[in-house]
Amino acid sequence: MEGYSPQRDRATADDVQPPLKLQRKLSIAGETQQASPVGVARGLLFVEGQRKLHAIALDSGTEQWYFDLPGSFLSPAISGDRVFVRAESGKTGYVLALAVESGAKLWQFKFPRVGSSYDNFGGHVTSPVVVDGVVLVGASRSLYALDASTGERKWVFGLKGPIASSATVADDTVYFADFTRLYAVDLATGEERWSYEHGTVTLFFAPVIAGDMVLITSYDTAYALDRRTGAVLWTQTIQDENIVPCAAAGKYVYVKSVNRLIALDRTTGAIAWSYEQGDFVSLPAVAGQQIYVVTRAGGTGHLRALRASDGQEIWRSEQIPLANAAPVVAGGSVYVRTVDGSVLVYAS
Repeated sequence: MEGYSPQRDRATADDVQPPLKLQRKLSIAGETQQASPVGVARGLLFVEGQRKLHAIALDSGTEQWYFDLPGSFLSPAISGDRVFVRAESGKTGYVLALAVESGAKLWQFKFPRVGSSYDNFGGHVTSPVVVDGVVLVGASRSLYALDASTGERKWVFGLKGPIASSATVADDTVYFADFTRLYAVDLATGEERWSYEHGTVTLFFAPVIAGDMVLITSYDTAYALDRRTGAVLWTQTIQDENIVPCAAAGKYVYVKSVNRLIALDRTTGAIAWSYEQGDFVSLPAVAGQQIYVVTRAGGTGHLRALRASDGQEIWRSEQIPLANAAPVVAGGSVYVRTVDGSVLVYAS
């Protein structure tokens, strides 16, 4: 799923060593400049086209199936023999369950409301996370727990404001945010365990779990909270930057602004290093001792490998028109998307 795991830490033990070489180029029809990162599971590549989800066999590169979606979507989540995908168009939003092997629709859930009254700021259908047979996805002012087998609603949690992040799960607790507060609720019942109000209106993709802490951001400040109690462990302000939480691995947690990736000491919050490049730096993929990012400047881009210990660049691809989607590391390869609809596959 997006973020690799329910903890959304974007980290894998798959240690893909640079230099990399382009191995394959797979073409996807339709406008994909703002498309989501790909999903890789069960020998298939799941990739967004224009209002379509495509499943492509990794061994042959041939399309196995595609599914017409009722709107745009964020990265799918694959669990067992099912793929779960969010779709939204205007004021209508869904989460759908499809069969991995065939793309057949198994069920769909239509949200009662989507978006918000704040000029449609916040409240949009979030990227699904699947844990213990439960699909967790938010819309409007609610987080829904759906049965992964049937799509039946197990519980609904009402937020005080429009939902502003996707959900993250660690053990038996679900974490998610509205504009000004982070909530921690019981996975089985949806009952609130605690909430933390940071006070500044903000949107971020999802909280990030690192051991016993949960990392969130609000405008220019990162907050590390005890994930069991909500107590503040440390804060770190990044002056004049609007940051989002994006990864955790080893002794660091990571935040990013538009064109800067910043490593913070997991224990103290001190800035360990930062990497800045061009007009844009993507969400990272942490792979062993390397961090892969997509950078863009002047209409073109690079896939770059950074050394996780100090943020130094150790490799970069040729100049190519990459999309903003984060790279995905799976099975010894790195997958990136281009603005013209291709998925590029790099490997050592």
